[in-house]
Amino acid sequence: MRLDYQLEMRQTQKLLMTPQLQQAIKLLQLPALELTAYLDQQFLENPMLEMAEGLEGEEESREVKEETEFDLDWEQYFQDRGDAGDLARDSQGKTTFEQYTAGIITLQQRLRQQLRLLCLPKNLAHIAANIVDNLSDDGYLHLACAEIARQLRVQEEDVVAALGVVQTLEPVGIGARNLQECLLLQINSRQDAPPFVREIVCAHLDLVAKGRIPVLAEILGTDYALVQRAIDYIRGLEPKPGLSLGEDVGSSYILPDVTVLNVAGKWVILVNDSYSHRLRLSPSYQSMLANADADGTEKYLRDKLNSALWLLKAIEQRRTTLYRITEFILEYQESFFSRGVKCLRPMRLKDVAEGLEIHESTVSRAINGKYLQTPKGIFAYKYFFAANLDTVNGVGAASTGVKQILAEIVAGEDKREPLTDQQIAHSLQQRGIRISRRTVAKYRDQLDIPGSALRKRWQ
Repeated sequence: MRLDYQLEMRQTQKLLMTPQLQQAIKLLQLPALELTAYLDQQFLENPMLEMAEGLEGEEESREVKEETEFDLDWEQYFQDRGDAGDLARDSQGKTTFEQYTAGIITLQQRLRQQLRLLCLPKNLAHIAANIVDNLSDDGYLHLACAEIARQLRVQEEDVVAALGVVQTLEPVGIGARNLQECLLLQINSRQDAPPFVREIVCAHLDLVAKGRIPVLAEILGTDYALVQRAIDYIRGLEPKPGLSLGEDVGSSYILPDVTVLNVAGKWVILVNDSYSHRLRLSPSYQSMLANADADGTEKYLRDKLNSALWLLKAIEQRRTTLYRITEFILEYQESFFSRGVKCLRPMRLKDVAEGLEIHESTVSRAINGKYLQTPKGIFAYKYFFAANLDTVNGVGAASTGVKQILAEIVAGEDKREPLTDQQIAHSLQQRGIRISRRTVAKYRDQLDIPGSALRKRWQ
């Protein structure tokens, strides 16, 4: 085999991702909140961009602010507020408003507050505080008492005593070393436990998880109704007490990217991009570009102008794409908006792409992570893209609507004789939906509906 160097000329074609194209793709897949943050950053970096508000609005807001101002000695105010005066000062004694903002209170902090209200010996309080620090997020202690005693160099009996103190804190069940102990702590703190509850928790939790009520009734020598009542009581206890007293994560808010309204029988589409409409080219910097003398200044301003123009064009393209996709969904899923979830039609990305004559990847980027606000509620765009199930009439049914029908069938069944997956499949087939037992089982698991054995009631 001969190895040598040669010169060749070839003609090839390549698809290059220019920075402008990359920016347009990024803008298309940004949700409303992230788009606002991105435009804020672009506004700070590009002098050619400015906000559309005029000076008159700023002067009016300044006048309103001046009219509402009043004299108040804040330092004297905080001193008169008692404990608030101490909280509002940093280590140098200066007032800091940051200390008044809402903070996250952890499980350990809440339990420490309860410990401080107890009159405990110093050594016992120290051990109890250490146990609290070693609790997991769900409130369990996974560290052995002997290991805690070795780390703190104390007697194991003192650790056991401190653990008993921790287990008296709220919520009940905190400090348990396993699920069985957690449930027993809650049962012992209440006086309404039905018969056989303690026996089942101590020795037969595995049978409870499997729903083996007949086996439990035979072991305990009682009837099915009493066992059912005891299991219902156990399932009403809290298996993870720490989660009810954990961090205050706050509410999760969704800002819809598009809103559709029914006005006098006609659908109106509103794209939530009000922030982008406030961006415009700066007239002062455009004038500076026209009068620029130095080549470097002119090149810099020209580049910024081109970048701003492309950004505004990409924003408008994003708005147009979202509007067209929403318009297609409104027309395609008209039965959903008029009659409900059970009438949702199966739809694919390919259907939208072919209807709008755009690429599937464009549709995928446009709907990713975005939400649509409708008179029926707020839905993710992906909610409208459901798999197709064959029907007798050949129209097809969306998997989302089939799940809704499945949930209604289970809700209306006789709990003493719950339907099996095969019976549910047969019921759906009677409604014209061709579905197998395995698909029913898959949808049931997605809806967190237990099997027929666990749904069976004996009373």
